Formats: sequence, C-alpha cells, structure tokens
Amino acid sequence: MTTRTAETGVAAGAGGAAGGSGASVARRATGRAGAVSPGRSRTLRVRGTDQGTPRTLTLNRAREELGLDHADFELALALGEITTVGGDAGRPRVPEREIARVREAGGGTGALLARLKLVNTTEGAELLGISRARLLRLTRAGHIRPVRWYVNRYRALVWLYLADELREFAAASPALLAGRLPAAVREAAEDGEDQRPRGWRSRRVAQLVRDAPGPWEEAAVWAALLGRGITDSALPDPSERARLRAIHAALPPGRPGPLADAALIARLTTADDPDEIALGLVALADALGRARDRDPAPRRSLRRLLRARRQVTDG
Repeated sequence: MTTRTAETGVAAGAGGAAGGSGASVARRATGRAGAVSPGRSRTLRVRGTDQGTPRTLTLNRAREELGLDHADFELALALGEITTVGGDAGRPRVPEREIARVREAGGGTGALLARLKLVNTTEGAELLGISRARLLRLTRAGHIRPVRWYVNRYRALVWLYLADELREFAAASPALLAGRLPAAVREAAEDGEDQRPRGWRSRRVAQLVRDAPGPWEEAAVWAALLGRGITDSALPDPSERARLRAIHAALPPGRPGPLADAALIARLTTADDPDEIALGLVALADALGRARDRDPAPRRSLRRLLRARRQVTDG
C-alpha cells in the first residue's frame, strides 16, 4: 500500500507508558526536534498495597469519573497530565486524589481537555495566523514535534500537534512566524528533510522510558526503537534479546488507524538517523547495565538451558 503524506483531518491520540534515568537520553537520542518536554508530570512508582497506600481506581473507572473518552484519557496519561501508580500484575491505576486534583484545578476537566486539544497543520497554521506552507516547513525542520500520527481514509499520513505547544512555540519564537525563514529551514525544505518522524519518536520514547517500572523495561524501549537488526548486533546474548522482545517487540505507535500498514508503522517507529541510532545504543547499554546488576536472571537461565541440553546429549 502506498501512503502519501498529508496534513488534513483531526484525530485524537493514544496513550503510552514510559521514564527513568534514561529520559534525558531519550530527548537527546532523537535530535533537535526535542523543543518540547514529553510530559508535564511523571508516573508515580508505588508498589504493593500497604494500609497507608491511598485508594486507587482502575484506568477505566478513572476515565469514567473524569468524563473523558478513551482517546482523550489515553493522551492525558501519555502526556503525564494524569499520573498513575503500579497495581497488581503491573497494571497501572489512578490514585483517587488524582481525580480530585484534576477536578479542583482551575477550569477542571474542561481545562484539561483544552490542554489536550490536537490540531493538524492546516488548523495549526490558522491558530498561529501564518500560512500552512510556512508551518509545514517549520515542522519538517524539527522546530515543533508532533504528538500523534494516523493514516486517514485517503491513505494519507496525518501529523497532529498540541494546540498549546503551538502557542508556546509562537510566544518563544515570534521571529519564525514572519519575514524570511532562516537559511537552515529553507535548506532543509529544499533537501526534502523531514524531522517529524524522529520528533515523534523522541516524544514517544521519552514517555515510555519515563514510565518504565524497571531497567529491563527501559532497555526494551530502546531495543524497540533501534529495531531487531541493530539490537541483535549490539546484544549477543539470545536470552537477553528474548527477554527484551517479550516486553516490547516494537515501539508502540499509538492509534495509527486501520489503514496504516506494517511497513509504514515500522518505518515511523524505528530509528533511522545515525545520531539517533548512536545515542539509542548508548541508552540501551546504560539501561542493560542497570538491569543486569539488579536482575541477571536471563543469563543464569541460559546457562541452565545449555547445561540441561548437554546432559541430554551426553545421556
């Protein structure tokens, strides 16, 4: 299937989960498209159900309490607008006090929905009072990172941005909204450069790393970003590779839509820039080092497997 790139339509985004010590590397590993932070707050890491632990709700119950649809709630979780705590079997839950916090904050749930508003390039240009072509050049050059993407019914790839972040960009960089664009932006457009996929990956990886409950989960995010070929070359231990794939076989794309084929998803979710790959390898090595120190079980499991295999062969 051929998918053309377009900037039409509006779609709600999907959720994600990821944090940890690799969050700063997550931003660096995806290049200059990282002008905006991946989330406003971090996922709380609470384990167990001690008597002193505040009452929590399932994700679906919390969503219903706030009156949000699935897409808005998932986006709020991904952006850190609503924090979660660990529940049984690793399932995240929402503290009851978080529901109260959102309701009692200025503007309540309505203000939250305003912060979650997504726009495409056409709508974003109207919001900023500039031409669509100008905003498209700025997003392609990496000045603004997309939050979501999906494939519409015309099989066109659509990138979505937070309206709030566009306003923040306009306030911080008014010179880019009028007059002649900087040479770097013009040259990027002439060269066909498009930083949007890498910018989206930087945000997605930062979210997943942010919420990773442990170093193995964090390492799995980096392995998914790098792809199977690069990860296998960097990680000779087959038991460790299997453990990482069991956690994340691929970088979760969110809600790309039913018309997004596997080839497109793989292209958009896998690192393809040399700098992005190099920094991803550094982050993978760092997370694996911490994972091995904390839980080196995969290597012991492999040794037991090889020992059992030798016993069968010798017998």
